[in-house]
This record gives sequence, C-alpha cells and structure tokens, in this order.
Amino acid sequence: MSIFFKGKKVEAVLFSPLEGKMTYQGKPAAGATIKLWVAWKDKDGETELYYTDDQGNFNIPQKTVVYKDNPLAQLSVGQEVTVEYQGKEILIWKAGKSSSHLFGELGGQPVGLTCELANEEMTAYLDHALVKTLCKWQHLKTLED
Repeated sequence: MSIFFKGKKVEAVLFSPLEGKMTYQGKPAAGATIKLWVAWKDKDGETELYYTDDQGNFNIPQKTVVYKDNPLAQLSVGQEVTVEYQGKEILIWKAGKSSSHLFGELGGQPVGLTCELANEEMTAYLDHALVKTLCKWQHLKTLED
C-alpha cells in the first residue's frame, strides 16, 4: 500500500473579499494603508498593501490558491490585517480559518462592514474561524454581545 496520495486539485479561498468603510473617531480614515498578511503553507506568509479612498472606503479582493488536496491534512490559514493611520499601526483583524469556502471566516457575506480604528478589539467565534477584530458587520455575533 502506498502512503502517497495523488490528491485532486482544489481551489481554496485564503481570504474572502472585504469591502467597507474605515473610520477613526467617527470620521473617514482617508489615505490609510491597509496591510494584509495571509499564511497557509509556511510561517512567512504573503503580504499585500491596499489603501482607503477620500471617504475611508476600502476594497480588499479575494485571495485564492489552487493546491492538491490531501486527506491527511487540514487546511489552516492565518490572517492579519493592520492599518497604518496618522503614524500608528493598528491591528484590526486577526483570524484563523479552517474552511476553504468563500466567506467561511466571516460567517457569510459581510453586509455593512465598518472598521472603527478607535474601537476596542472584539472576539467572534464563527463556524470555521476565530476572529479578533475592530470591524463590525450585520449579523456578526461577538463574545461581548
């Protein structure tokens, strides 16, 4: 019996798209730099930069990968999003994701996503993820609720 599996190619969503508004003390965080870090196959991961517009709006696109599935391994994705604004670096999102599904780390497509940089960190336990965040969206249930 061979211990090697041929595995089929599957597509995994490493980071679901996020579109929303970034604010600081209730005002648009215009020109903020958003740093997305995603790791799934090594501890170094990959980093990409995004920016808010004049109104604090931002759009982080979906990040996917195609890999060979292995029945002896579980997908495990680490995610961090930090924002540099007014000379400060603020962690707004830290998650561990075990689902390859679109919006698996969000408990469904986020509606009304807002990230207030002056908020206290919240923790949410979702079906396939544990999320610490400064962001809120419709239907989000946190430990504080």
